[in-house]
Amino acid sequence: MNENQPKVRARSKGFTLIELLVVIAIIAILIALLLPAVQQAREAARRTQCKNNLKQLGLALHNYHDVFGAFVFGKGGTGWHAADTGNWGRLSGLPPLLPYFDQAPLYQMMTGGGVQSSVNGSQNYPPMGPEPWKTNYTPWRTQIPGLVCPSDSQPRQDWAGGRSPIAKTNYGFSNGDSIVASQNAQINRGMFAHSSCYGIQDALDGSSNTVLMAELVRSQGGLAKLGGTALVTGTNTDPTACLAVLDTGDKLMFASGTDMRGWSGDRWSDSNVSMTGFNTVLPPNSPRCSNDAWDGRWGVYSSQSRHTGGVQVLLGDGSVRFISENIDSGDKTAPDPGGNAGKSPYGVWGALGTKNGGETLGEF
Repeated sequence: MNENQPKVRARSKGFTLIELLVVIAIIAILIALLLPAVQQAREAARRTQCKNNLKQLGLALHNYHDVFGAFVFGKGGTGWHAADTGNWGRLSGLPPLLPYFDQAPLYQMMTGGGVQSSVNGSQNYPPMGPEPWKTNYTPWRTQIPGLVCPSDSQPRQDWAGGRSPIAKTNYGFSNGDSIVASQNAQINRGMFAHSSCYGIQDALDGSSNTVLMAELVRSQGGLAKLGGTALVTGTNTDPTACLAVLDTGDKLMFASGTDMRGWSGDRWSDSNVSMTGFNTVLPPNSPRCSNDAWDGRWGVYSSQSRHTGGVQVLLGDGSVRFISENIDSGDKTAPDPGGNAGKSPYGVWGALGTKNGGETLGEF
């Protein structure tokens, strides 16, 4: 071999810069294509968990019904004559259900074996607890996993930003299509009322056509429509007054300057419809509006969720259905039907709320 002949160098087997950039670009495109699918799969799993939570609450309600012959009250409890002597009769239906969805130890802590229970050192409280807003009462602060939907972001349970440390809920009781009667009336058109207990025998429209519970979005503060409660007077004569305070440019927000409250799902122990209830007046994912600034006032309290397109509801037969936010809601300007018998003016959604409106429902 001629020593003067130039040597041929072996070609490098590594990537060129251009090849590396092409590979990175392909990987980025694949990730961009897969990410929505992954997010959808995660939300589907969260939605399934939310559905299962409602199903468990349905089983608890029916087990309670088997024992007592009726469902739990929507609002009730012990009386009150001085601080920490009772729960003001403002206990929600969730605490009495505790033994029926695997929370017997917490229920035992509340009942105290029939005597005053010491759950915070030297502080004694009566059986079934003190005021539902008592922040140093351990049962009220105990967050039950089965009462929260993973699709809803977790609020901080402390005083930061004005948040109460009392445990939250994403599930509330149906007060039917009643507005004024949704709060303190012993008789309303829904399945849950103040100091009254209704049962399957009262669902004359059929248990599969009567809503028991549905989803709520927990309050996050600000002007967000989901979880927020606007103060709007006169919604009993025209429920669309609640819709009118939405920002016309972004229907997910209330208009700037709207007086707001953060009550939705904020205290699982509190029976006020603003906290643990809803009515079937405006369709799912509509705004929630109170007649004034007291959390115990009547109003239009819509069922809400962070699932796209609607909410999940628990029916009287124990089944859980997804109800579209586009469900027929009839005449949204119709005044509150009050305690009157007869069909709901709020379409199929209103009819699902009434237990004895005489409506005949097909598929919904």
